Amino acid sequence: MAAIFESLKNPILINSFPFVIEEERVMRELKISKLSSLDEMPERNIAGYIKKAIDTAYTLIEPKAIYQTFKLTKEDNHPPGVEGSPGLFFGKKISEMFEPCEYVTLLCTTIGPGIPDRTDELKTKEPTDSFYLEYVGGWMADYMAEKVDEKITVECNKNGYGTTFRYAPGYGDWTLSAQPEIFRLLEPVKIGVSLTDSKIMIPRKSVSAAIGWRPEGG
Repeated sequence: MAAIFESLKNPILINSFPFVIEEERVMRELKISKLSSLDEMPERNIAGYIKKAIDTAYTLIEPKAIYQTFKLTKEDNHPPGVEGSPGLFFGKKISEMFEPCEYVTLLCTTIGPGIPDRTDELKTKEPTDSFYLEYVGGWMADYMAEKVDEKITVECNKNGYGTTFRYAPGYGDWTLSAQPEIFRLLEPVKIGVSLTDSKIMIPRKSVSAAIGWRPEGG
């Protein structure tokens, strides 16, 4: 079984993977519900802006990811953590969620700097284009995290574990103060992601998170 724990000893780097920008999901991000494609939109000018943003995004997105699994550590009267970083999961909700877990995977994904840079360039001269491209980038950042989540889930299931949901710093009371330690452990600089002094990731459309491994039935 140890051989199947692919991500336990070393980080897994993904420097590229195929992706699809789904019109329906982008429209949902924009709060346009009950439509499955841009062809169904009565507001043809808005549909045109969204289509332009999607086409532009295909030329700019550079998907990358890094993830690694760690043995979860637990000490009496302290939140769970990992070896070398006790108490990392200090928020009440994440601490309770990870209580039955034995391992945890830290991950970071990014769509690269292309979309954030282009939206900034367009803000003054083409604000509408900037607006829709920002939304496409926002959804694609989540999409990339979902795809890596799926890979981690496959590895967990092979080993007889189920997964918790993906929990990101800044959600609930697991604050952004966890970010520097995540970056120390995972080294997302290997995929071009850095952290500002205010603990914001650069490129902007990047996601960091933790996923717990709990024994099936746990």
